[in-house]
Amino acid sequence: MLPGLFFTLLRISQILTLIPIWGILAYFVDKHPMIENSPFSDILCLFIVAIFATVWAIATISLFYRRHVPMWVAIIDLCLFGLLIAGVVLLAPFVRNTDCMGVNWTWGYADGYWSKECSMYKAAYGLGIMNIVMFFLTAVLAAWIWRKHTTIAVYRY
Repeated sequence: MLPGLFFTLLRISQILTLIPIWGILAYFVDKHPMIENSPFSDILCLFIVAIFATVWAIATISLFYRRHVPMWVAIIDLCLFGLLIAGVVLLAPFVRNTDCMGVNWTWGYADGYWSKECSMYKAAYGLGIMNIVMFFLTAVLAAWIWRKHTTIAVYRY
């Protein structure tokens, strides 16, 4: 009972953190020709994986407690775990080499700019890392639930 509750709570939190990822990255997919030095293929990888992971998370909340579904949930969660790692790794060099605050501090006020795009990249990157951890945890919980609820029939001759 307790692993199922943790699984459901993690799924809800995954949905709540995946939707902002593809919402943020949709901005860059839509504005790609206008933004200079935009890593379009890197954005697209995490964008597509986040959409698939959201659909999967919504679908598994209602289908989880059927007979062999926890085994498949664990397998597909591990696949999404790997795909999210790939999306975050592809976005990492661009996020790591950006400075969101180009501020020149002078006496009493800041003279500079704030990069909205940089902050959005870093937010999607951070939420992607959170989802990597959560998908690994839900895969472990699903495997644990599947293992706990399977019965092995022993036949004596």
